[in-house]
Amino acid sequence: METPASLAIETSCRTGGAALGRGDELVAETSFQASARHAVQLVPRIAELLENASLRPANIDELYVSVGPGSFTGVRVGLTVARTMGQMMDSLRCVPVPAPLAIADQAAELSWDRLAVVLDARDDCVHVSEFVRSGGQIIPRSPGAVLEVEQFLDGLERPVTLTGEGLSYHNCTGSGISIAPPELHFPTAASVWRVGRRLAREGQFVEYNKLVPIYARPPEVLRAEADGQSGAANV
Repeated sequence: METPASLAIETSCRTGGAALGRGDELVAETSFQASARHAVQLVPRIAELLENASLRPANIDELYVSVGPGSFTGVRVGLTVARTMGQMMDSLRCVPVPAPLAIADQAAELSWDRLAVVLDARDDCVHVSEFVRSGGQIIPRSPGAVLEVEQFLDGLERPVTLTGEGLSYHNCTGSGISIAPPELHFPTAASVWRVGRRLAREGQFVEYNKLVPIYARPPEVLRAEADGQSGAANV
């Protein structure tokens, strides 16, 4: 039997990418500086990755896609590509990968007992996901939450290691706090693939049409609509 092929998509941050695996082995990765141009870069890079491995999209058995929180546009581009592939290929099995878990994977080789992934949530707030190690695995300690920076730091259990792109925007230093190297603050296609592969072994597949984004906060348009509905209800 031929070794199953898997593809990972990462578009939740400023560096986009895709990674290709065979069984439990990561065999190739490509990345690009995306800014707001994930849509232009992603599909050609996937095509190039598959061509170099003498594969076609139909040869992919499993698809792992970063679902955020992260870039609103980027996450939606990655999900659109993933859903399109799932719609075209009935046998494709899809795994949604939360971006904080892929970022936490980047810190797997560091020495820590408690890890917090910090993402920017605007308005002097951060989206925080905490992790611990158990049985050699990185597992969530609690669901992600949006907190004011001061509230986050006041309630932070220490010692702790912090990572995540939110550290570029907010000062989160203090006693008992270690900061991961900056190059580990972002997810990569490889880290999405590693997490996706583990979740796949655990059977955490979803139908392609159930791949949905995770937002640190609702997009501004959705928030405005919610405010409008709330106001109308109170009239």
